[in-house]
Amino acid sequence: MSFTGNYFGRFNAGEKIFNNNPCHDTGIIVVIPCYNDHFIFNTLKSLDNAKPASVKTEVIVIVNSGENTSSEIVNANRDIFRKLLSNQASETYNNFKLLVHNVENTPKKKAGVGHARKTGMDEAIHRFNSINNPGGIIASLDADCLVSENYFQEIENYFINNPGSGACTLQFRHNFDYTVYSNEIISACMLYEIYLRYFRLSLQYCGFPYPLHTIGSCFCVNAGTYVKAGGMSQRQGGEDFYFLHKLAPMTKVGKINKAVVFPSPRISDRVPFGTGPAVNKIISEKTYNVYNFELFTILKKYYSVFVILYSTENISSVIPEEIIDFYGKTEIEVIIKECKDNTGNLQAFNKRMFSKFDAFFAVRFLNSFDTNSKFPPVDIITAAKQLFETTLTKSDYNSIEELYSLMVKADECDPA
Repeated sequence: MSFTGNYFGRFNAGEKIFNNNPCHDTGIIVVIPCYNDHFIFNTLKSLDNAKPASVKTEVIVIVNSGENTSSEIVNANRDIFRKLLSNQASETYNNFKLLVHNVENTPKKKAGVGHARKTGMDEAIHRFNSINNPGGIIASLDADCLVSENYFQEIENYFINNPGSGACTLQFRHNFDYTVYSNEIISACMLYEIYLRYFRLSLQYCGFPYPLHTIGSCFCVNAGTYVKAGGMSQRQGGEDFYFLHKLAPMTKVGKINKAVVFPSPRISDRVPFGTGPAVNKIISEKTYNVYNFELFTILKKYYSVFVILYSTENISSVIPEEIIDFYGKTEIEVIIKECKDNTGNLQAFNKRMFSKFDAFFAVRFLNSFDTNSKFPPVDIITAAKQLFETTLTKSDYNSIEELYSLMVKADECDPA
């Protein structure tokens, strides 16, 4: 029986795009959405320069546009697609087989990177299904990235060494090449990357069980796990966050802690949030305000009392008032009762509680505190300092570059 089961019937998966089947020993398929991005050729060259894995590799590029996309961008996409087709036909790349597809006139409601990523990843499932390889690895990448020379080998080795894990995230560092990007752009992107690491490390400090980097260009999942999770979200942005946090409770999502992906720091409006919009905002506003670290301390207090909630009825005495004010006392009591009624021990109760008060809950809670609240957003420098001081990590620095290095080291040294 096929490992895909009824996936293609249940989850709005696309029809098979390519008529040919992969080589029987294909083990890695890289999926890259591409929207008006000529940098894709640099990305492909970077992949071709990487050391090959022991298995055959394919790269699927999904050039995409929507029904409201301007004719200028549609024509630019077509030009990119023609060049990619030429490279595919001439077998330009030695390390992998290139497959390209152009999607146009996608309805407004679903047009965007999520739909393009899902289109490519579903095609990867079709291809792994044709050779009955549920362990085949789907690597998600973006069209503005470079990769390290050991990109494929690190990915392959992770899944060999972690057979119980269905997915992993990849460490990254933005491409701070001063010969290509301006000082202004690089400085702004450093602040944004500091925030990305601050957010993950702060979630970890809270005791949240799934403190993941959720970056579209920096994760892999095996085919069997992808199918069990119901496939990629078609959201127009944040599809990576939703997908990875859907995966986390059902499989181990590990980490490759060596930086193997180097996204561009450039300004962009391709997605509603992420590096491009953040860099633009930072340059415009000359600062970057982020979640107040005190809010993570409140979340930490809340997550730590799950063990007490299992055996007490008086929730007001143990749950932080900010959580009760945000979620509602009655609503919390209902969830606690439901979790108790459907679990037989503390460990199962704890897991069920985290499924209710998950990453989406945490983000909604954090977002509920605006500039007029008790815990208003603070600039990223202040927030990072609070994190370091609270976790007793060295926090002496004299420049943004030094702070960046400290944050990268703290994040990369975290056990996989």
